[in-house]
Amino acid sequence: MTATTPGAIPLPSGAPRLARLVVAGVDHLGAGQGLRDRLFVEARDLPDFHRKLATAGLDQGVLLATCDRVIVIGVAADPDRGAAAIRHALAGQAGLKDQDLEGSFFARTGGEALEHFFSIAASLESQVLGEPEVLGQVKAAQRAAEGATEVGSELASVFEAAYGVAKRVRRETAIGENAVSIAAAACQVAREVLGRFDDARCLLVGAGEAGVLVAERLKQQGLADLWVADPLASRGDALAARLGAHRLAMEEIALSLHRTDVVLAGLGGAVPVITREAMALALKERRFRPTFLLDAAVPADVEPGVTSLDGAYLFTLQDLERIALQGQEKRSFAAIDARLIVEDEVAAFTLAEEFRAQAPAVRALRRHFEDQRRAVLEANPGISADEATRLLVNRLLHGPFRMLRELAADAPSGSGRAALDGDLVARLFGVPAEGAAPAAGEEDEGTS
Repeated sequence: MTATTPGAIPLPSGAPRLARLVVAGVDHLGAGQGLRDRLFVEARDLPDFHRKLATAGLDQGVLLATCDRVIVIGVAADPDRGAAAIRHALAGQAGLKDQDLEGSFFARTGGEALEHFFSIAASLESQVLGEPEVLGQVKAAQRAAEGATEVGSELASVFEAAYGVAKRVRRETAIGENAVSIAAAACQVAREVLGRFDDARCLLVGAGEAGVLVAERLKQQGLADLWVADPLASRGDALAARLGAHRLAMEEIALSLHRTDVVLAGLGGAVPVITREAMALALKERRFRPTFLLDAAVPADVEPGVTSLDGAYLFTLQDLERIALQGQEKRSFAAIDARLIVEDEVAAFTLAEEFRAQAPAVRALRRHFEDQRRAVLEANPGISADEATRLLVNRLLHGPFRMLRELAADAPSGSGRAALDGDLVARLFGVPAEGAAPAAGEEDEGTS
C-alpha cells in the first residue's frame, strides 16, 4: 500500500548524480596498440567529437585519449545507453562498426566508474605504474572538452575530486619516487650525480635506442646543451636535427670530454670511443667534477678501467635494469597504499553525494514545518505560546504517526518492519529509549 497525505514531502527526483556516471572505451588491458592508435582522436578533431557525444545522448562527456587509453568520462540519464553511444561514437570516428570493438570495449557505471577514473588520475591504471604525465593529460582533456561544449558542474565535480585523489596519492605514497624504466633510471642516477641539468652538457655518441631515449628524457627535464657524435655524418646530422642538438666530430670527442657532464654511448664499434686515459685527463681538467657515463653499447664504448677514476660514474644497461626492477617493486608496494586511498576517496565522494541528494528533501521538510507553524498562528490569532506550540507539535506528528500505523498494517506478520521504522524515527529525532521518563507535558499524537 502506498499512502499519500496532503502536504507530503517530495523525495529527490531522478537518479542520483553518481548513478549517472559512465566511463567507457578501450585501454591497454583490453586493446592492442594498433586498435588504440586507430581510435585515437587528434586534437583538431576533438571539438567535433565532443559535439557528437552531446548529440548522441550524453548530457556531458570528456574524451581522454592517450597512449594507454581512449575513453570517455560522461554522465547520462541512462548510463548503459550512454556507454553504447560512446562505443558508437568511437567506432564511427575510426571508420569502424560497433561490433569491431567487441571484446576490447569496456564500460563501467556508478561507483565502479568513479573508482576506475580516480585510479586513472592517480596513475594506477597506466602501463608504467605511477607515471606523472597522466594527471596533466586528464586536465588537458577536461580543458579540451570545455572548449568544445559545456562541461557542467556534475562532471566538473568528478574531475575536481579526481585531481584531489591524485595529489593525495602523490603526497602520501612513494608511487612516483622510484624509476621504473631504463631511461628514467638513467635520469635519476644522473641527477644524483650532477644535481641539476639546466647548466649541464650532454654528449650522445651513436644513434642507439637507449641513448636516444635517455637524451630525450634529459631534455624534458631541463637539459639544453646536447651534442651528437656519429661516424656516419648523415645519420649524425639527422639525429641532431631531430633532437635539436649540436654536431660534434668523432675525432673531437676526447678533446671535449672536460666540458661534458653526461656521456651517453651507444655506438658499439670495434674499439672503445672513450679510453681511461682520455677520461683521466678530462677529469683532471674538470678538477674532478663528476661525470655521468652510460655505456649502452655492445661491445663497450667506454673502457672498463674508467670506473676506477674518481669523479667518473660509469653505468651499463644491466646496472640501470636492476635499478628499474627495484623501482617497479617499490612502486608495486606503494600502489597497495594508493588503492586504499582511492577506496577512501570513493567512499567520501559517495557519502557527499548522498547528502547532496537529500538536500531537496531537507529543504522541503523545513518549508513544510514553516507552513504548519504559519497555519497554526493564522488559524488561532492571539493564541498563547504554550497553546501554539502544543497545536504545532500535534500537527507535525499527525502525518508521521498515521504513516507508521499504515506501514505496520502492511508489514507481514513477524517481519519486524514496524519496529525497524520506529527505530529509524527514534534515531532521526533523538527520541529517548523506551521506558525513559516522558518529558513534562508530553501528549499523545493529537488529532489536528
